[in-house]
Amino acid sequence: MAEGRRQGKLLAMVRLALVTCTPELEVALAGEGIAGVSVVRLAGISPRSRLLLAAVDLLMEDAGARPEKLDGVVVTRGPGSFTGIRSGLATAHGLSSSVGVPVTAYGSLLVQAARVDGPGMIRAAQPGRRGELYVQEFEVQPGRPPIPRGEIRIVPVGEAGDGVLSVAAGAVDLGGAARAPAVRTAGEAALHLAALGVAGEPPEPLYVEGPPVQGGGG
Repeated sequence: MAEGRRQGKLLAMVRLALVTCTPELEVALAGEGIAGVSVVRLAGISPRSRLLLAAVDLLMEDAGARPEKLDGVVVTRGPGSFTGIRSGLATAHGLSSSVGVPVTAYGSLLVQAARVDGPGMIRAAQPGRRGELYVQEFEVQPGRPPIPRGEIRIVPVGEAGDGVLSVAAGAVDLGGAARAPAVRTAGEAALHLAALGVAGEPPEPLYVEGPPVQGGGG
């Protein structure tokens, strides 16, 4: 399944965003000579690396752009799908090596939070292991990067609906938590963070583990 759309402001730089930590892959392209932000969202049974490369090729061809025209690649580094994290970072590093563009990596929860303009507190969520979510609270204001208000936590899905508005991919089970109104897709949000000049994080996987299971003593 593929879904594409264009919207938003024209960016001065040509940037490609790879969002790969959620049940759906999202690739976005924006910049000089591109009318708005082009977004492709993909879901299917093909290996994520194949879907990701197909989406990149589709966007670049549709925009009439060549990889060497890119000024940068923005990618999510986790937490989320282990396979998605690896595929996204590997693709970003491959593009960086082949055409010499810098890689900017953001945490997937920050990207989710940037989908919302607020104002107020929201909880960004990503799918974790079966029955669990990665969550983090942020303060969001229009035209500003989200500000983290707490550490990343792992919570059962059933404990996510405690009255705090949440933002996550549509396919993510939030256990009845109310969703905040998102004004951007995840790909657009990643490009939005880059346009605001938010400093990137190390382009390495961000894995978050829960507390170790305590065995019974004898």
